[in-house]
Amino acid sequence: MKADLGFFLAGGLLLLACLLKLPALLRSRDWLLSSICALLLAGAAVLFGSAPRTIIVVNRITGVPNFSAPLVYCGLTGFAAASVVLVLNWRGGPDKKHTRRLSQRIIVLSLLVWALIISLYILGDAPTERRTDFDVYYADTPCIREMILLYLLAHGGASFTCSRMCWRWSHDVQGTMRLGLRALALGYVLHYVGYDAAKLAAIVACWTGHHWDVLVTGVAPSVAQPSALLVAVGFILPLVGRRSEDAVRYWQLGPLVRVVDRVQGAPGPGHVPLPWWTPRIRLRLTQRQTYISDRIVACRVHFDRRVWHEARAAALARGAGGKDADVIAEAAMIAAAVETHGSAGGRTLIGHTVISRKVPPPTTSDLAQLSRALRTPVVKDIRRRHRARPQRTPRAGTPEQPVSVRYLKCGE
Repeated sequence: MKADLGFFLAGGLLLLACLLKLPALLRSRDWLLSSICALLLAGAAVLFGSAPRTIIVVNRITGVPNFSAPLVYCGLTGFAAASVVLVLNWRGGPDKKHTRRLSQRIIVLSLLVWALIISLYILGDAPTERRTDFDVYYADTPCIREMILLYLLAHGGASFTCSRMCWRWSHDVQGTMRLGLRALALGYVLHYVGYDAAKLAAIVACWTGHHWDVLVTGVAPSVAQPSALLVAVGFILPLVGRRSEDAVRYWQLGPLVRVVDRVQGAPGPGHVPLPWWTPRIRLRLTQRQTYISDRIVACRVHFDRRVWHEARAAALARGAGGKDADVIAEAAMIAAAVETHGSAGGRTLIGHTVISRKVPPPTTSDLAQLSRALRTPVVKDIRRRHRARPQRTPRAGTPEQPVSVRYLKCGE
């Protein structure tokens, strides 16, 4: 019962990972997400099928002793090969035809391995039912021996390839995507370093007259469970992590939203109403970015170069680096422009200049940095003094100052 629990728990984790991705699949119907769900479902089925209690049921239903053995072997090799194909297409590349050819070769090779496993089982003789030690019990049996070695080598080779691909890819990405790929790499490493190596060592020991059955009955199953957990986490983490990163960025823009809310005459939010529990955080983030950018554009004529230089000098005096000082200066300039815009009732005041047009438009992270900079003492001090400063009213016929195009776009 304890061995069954381990397999059912590991399979349940993969099934849970599949269910967590199911809502996103129903919304997007993306083929890659469909492949991930199918792979997780197949992995769960393999683990459920590897439990001793399930083996008993399958053998009793079919009436064939050890009928579960080729089924589990085909499932394990197929899962490993499908993982390679999935990661290969998930990463993509400039040459899609090359990726497609590699995927087709892996699929054909996997089908060939399946055919050989089934053929060798039919040609061999395994009359005695073995639920947990099939690999060592029949390690000297012709055809059955070759079947066991074939599945271990195929499973180990595919797991090694998948772990190597995930680890190399993890160097090219950041955040939760990197963590997810490294969890996948470690999970597949446990496949061939722990599971396959333990069984091969037990088989070689059997050939030399030793009895290391515990490697098959104890070590290999105990390694399969954490490896399944790591694989499930590896597939879940990039999806959940991307949403959490978007949610954090959405929350970080809050101070900037509250500042630009004072801008009069700017376009309304114009966003589609969504309930607070909606998973479409990326849409909410885009709406918030657009909302901020529209209001910055509305008050851009009040961007004052003097405020920018004053804030930057104060930030540098407080020990800020060059880039951080620039962000603080921009945040102070925007906050002052909003105050001026509100004091003028949306009209243009004289005596204001703009920051150079040579500065590139901000990215999404720049907006988050601007929002965080609003909480610095430099910006708070300049905002406080700017509110107390008397504003001059516009003279008739005074032309508007040239307008900076820095904030015409949001970063995403």
